[in-house]
Amino acid sequence: MADSEVGKQWKDAEGSPWRTVGAREVYHNPWLTVTEYAVIRPDGQPGIYGVVDPGDNVTIVALEDDERLWLVREFLYPLQTADWFLPTGAIERGEEPLAAAQRELAEETGLRADEWRELGAYALSPGISAQIGHIFLARGLRHGMASPEGTEQITTRLVPLREALEACLRNEIRATLAVIGIWRTWSLLRGEE
Repeated sequence: MADSEVGKQWKDAEGSPWRTVGAREVYHNPWLTVTEYAVIRPDGQPGIYGVVDPGDNVTIVALEDDERLWLVREFLYPLQTADWFLPTGAIERGEEPLAAAQRELAEETGLRADEWRELGAYALSPGISAQIGHIFLARGLRHGMASPEGTEQITTRLVPLREALEACLRNEIRATLAVIGIWRTWSLLRGEE
């Protein structure tokens, strides 16, 4: 992408103490883009600001009628470990968050849901990225065949919501949106929201 095209994508918010004067894409692959912005900092000095853009994503709390939820386990390359978390994935360009949630849930678990409720949209690392993670509660589950991508080797497990909450407290479930999704679901079902 040409520097002028990158710069046109960014617009300083009204009242921002930062002023953007240019931009250039410094890295791009199918999963993320890194852009370096030439800026005038709040102190009036010139500087740069790097922004990582992996795109927005969705995380799904797939909850059975008996208050058990589906977890997925996958090897996470950046952390070099296999962790349990909720089904999650990228929102494709032009795709609505709900459609992405429905697609990702089916791909990773084979599940489809009759009822969907958004539990919130959260900035994941706002100091370096504009990425927003949308969390959905899926109920009225129907089972089918999973169709994970070639980069995914996923194991699924059904656990009681209380056990998942306790796993969050023990730092055994540590993916941010999984923890928030489990807490929000617990609070919602207990009438605390």
